Amino acid sequence: MADRFVIEVDTRELLAALDAIPAAILLNLKAAAKITADNIAREAKSRIARRTGETAEGIHVEESYGGNGYVVLMGDVVSGQETASRQARGLKSAKSKLHQMKHVGIWLEFGTKHMTKREFFFPSARLEEAAHDRRAREAVQDAINSKGLGE
Repeated sequence: MADRFVIEVDTRELLAALDAIPAAILLNLKAAAKITADNIAREAKSRIARRTGETAEGIHVEESYGGNGYVVLMGDVVSGQETASRQARGLKSAKSKLHQMKHVGIWLEFGTKHMTKREFFFPSARLEEAAHDRRAREAVQDAINSKGLGE
């Protein structure tokens, strides 16, 4: 009588599915990050005080340098055409205006020694935190399910 029990299992398909999960997760997380970034940018634009609207126009979403996510930025989106139109209307020089526009969002968010802060950016991100966490968890689970391992 044998005193041991042996089970042989072919794990090739399982290992192939497990190997495919990281790429699927990254793809799904990137889509979730885009939704989050767009929501943060939209909320931040709605929260900012408007005098000219230029600071709100400067809030934008870009793909991250690594290409695996998105970031929400403010400022630095003044085109040459916009600058020329400002000069034609007799506004401050383009260089001076661009320099000021780069910093207005930071001054508003953090305040200066001459003004109290008027946060608009970080509260927008905080509002999106729970929804992003949910989207990220769903993205991971969807990636696992897509490989047939989630059930």
